[in-house]
Amino acid sequence: MPGDWLHVGAQIADRLRAQVPELRQVRMAVSIAELGDITPAAPAAWVVWDGDQIADDARSGASQCVDQRWLVVLIVRSAREADAGGGVVAEAGLLMSEALSALMGWSPAGGMALRRTSAPTPGYQAGYGYYPIAFNCRIVASGAY
Repeated sequence: MPGDWLHVGAQIADRLRAQVPELRQVRMAVSIAELGDITPAAPAAWVVWDGDQIADDARSGASQCVDQRWLVVLIVRSAREADAGGGVVAEAGLLMSEALSALMGWSPAGGMALRRTSAPTPGYQAGYGYYPIAFNCRIVASGAY
């Protein structure tokens, strides 16, 4: 998949579709901020590229290891305890376990195994809970991109 710098994201989305059948929607998003503008069909997962960082073992200028950071934002909805968000917490826990099971240690084509990393804090808005989980995926970038 050289030539597509963001190929890992599409593979993460495909993996979630295959491994977490409870998800009604899995899609790529431009940013986490985009989530507040759209009412998704929940439960859902949106995959967001969150930048990259040149790894310490950067190799030469023509070929470098790069850690891409990917967020998977799980979106759940519940009217139960809507004012306090308690219903979405109950919904999110099981979904998070399934998503983590599907992605932790899994290797997309053209990348090394996903490694979980610190994620932004969850958010809550009008009956929806937004639960980000974050992964790094090391790829080797070369002049082919």
